[in-house]
Amino acid sequence: MDIRIQKSFKKNIQRDEKSNKYSEDDFKVLKNIIRKLKDNEDIEPKFRRHKLIGNLKEYEGIHIKHNWVLVFKISDNTIILVMIGTHTQVYRTRF
Repeated sequence: MDIRIQKSFKKNIQRDEKSNKYSEDDFKVLKNIIRKLKDNEDIEPKFRRHKLIGNLKEYEGIHIKHNWVLVFKISDNTIILVMIGTHTQVYRTRF
């Protein structure tokens, strides 16, 4: 699959890198999950891949950490990385 990265995702990553809330290992886990999505591999159940609800019902979420969620959409053989953030950050966002 191809990967498309939205501007919002890039901004979120920059914010989270500067915040020092997440370790280098956390970012390695994120990269590994994105690679697995790209290669159409199974995501381990501990990451709780799930459909989102409400105004985000077109998207899926994967918990990189307990309160750090990757939001993405798969469309026409393309993974669209939409955003990453805490539950509060994710659910207050309007797309």
